[in-house]
Amino acid sequence: MKVAIITSGYLPVPASKGGAVENIVENFIIENEIEKKVNFEIFSIYDENAENISKKYQYTNFNFIKPNKIVKALDKIIYFFFKNILKKEKTMSYRYIIQRLYFLRKTSNNLKKNNYDRIILENHSTLFLALKWHKNYIKYKDKYYYHIHNEIKSFYGCENIIKNTKKILCVSNYIKKQVENFFGIQDSKNIVKLTNCINIDEFKEISEKEKISLKKKYNIEKDEKVILFAGRLSNEKGIRELLLAIRGIKNVPKFKLLVVGSFFFDTEVKNSFEEELRSIIKEIKDKVIFTGYVKHEDMYKIYGMSDIAALPSLWEDPAPLTIIEAMSSGLPIVTTDSGGIPEYAKNDCAYIIKRDENLIKNIKEKLEELLNSEAQRKKMSEISLKNAKELNLKNFYNNLLKDIDIDL
Repeated sequence: MKVAIITSGYLPVPASKGGAVENIVENFIIENEIEKKVNFEIFSIYDENAENISKKYQYTNFNFIKPNKIVKALDKIIYFFFKNILKKEKTMSYRYIIQRLYFLRKTSNNLKKNNYDRIILENHSTLFLALKWHKNYIKYKDKYYYHIHNEIKSFYGCENIIKNTKKILCVSNYIKKQVENFFGIQDSKNIVKLTNCINIDEFKEISEKEKISLKKKYNIEKDEKVILFAGRLSNEKGIRELLLAIRGIKNVPKFKLLVVGSFFFDTEVKNSFEEELRSIIKEIKDKVIFTGYVKHEDMYKIYGMSDIAALPSLWEDPAPLTIIEAMSSGLPIVTTDSGGIPEYAKNDCAYIIKRDENLIKNIKEKLEELLNSEAQRKKMSEISLKNAKELNLKNFYNNLLKDIDIDL
């Protein structure tokens, strides 16, 4: 069985530059090396490190698409125009426009020339252009599936092609409901929930010696508690509100807030929002440490030395992997009632806070409570670990194959 997976065209798979969706796709590949039930073919943008990593996988073929110099130059011009002339806020939306069109054109050509038993399109509805061009949607009728991680915003001229998708796999019931509303249908058997999972074995416990060494690396004292924020440094992730909450914390044991992430993963894209964050912490600079981007394979150490995860998303976060990673590491969590988060952070492993006018105050109070109570941290930690056991790669992989109608 030959299964093609079309990735975004932004970031590579294997996920050498990070990216939640890219890591999810790599998880499929990792489990398939064990199960060997299908042959994957991954369509990915080219990256030298990703290509080197890909060589270790025996049951997946990687079709890396490398943009030429003209594509790269045009993208830089477009990005400069939107960032510096039009002063757009979400600049990353304009960084790889030509690259993605180039990627989709090459992918479409490949779909025409070759034959696949199943096709999975990962997340962005622009990927359906690869089916529209060359009329590949006819060739692959009843064989293409849409794995959606965020809300659909537009059809991009592919409305009928998307509507004729064999099945839409949604990362949460929240996204499932959004998709049904977008299409104006209810309780469709072709729109299903595929729960996100991670490789929980990667998030192994680290020794006290390793914790002390890592704390020293980041200028954290041995007896200081660590509050972890992991994710993009963007407004919707709630990092600004978290910093303001940290600024108000009083009468607690010594602690540090460790901020792990960059604006757009491991790329050169920068944003004025990062500078705004730095200005907020001037009066609490002794409490906050920015690490920048940390490679995925090193994140288990960061989680392992942390005591609390603070992930206060403001937008309707569909199913953030950081929540699952925090649970897999046995961390108590302070988060919000956004999107699909309550579907994952359940059974009292997390404080789920409403996104209202009291958000900052409530974040502050819950962090104070956890910093002051080892017993509460331990209780929530045990529940986190129990929740994470259900979200393993084997279940994820088998559920995926079942949902794309492959007999196990």
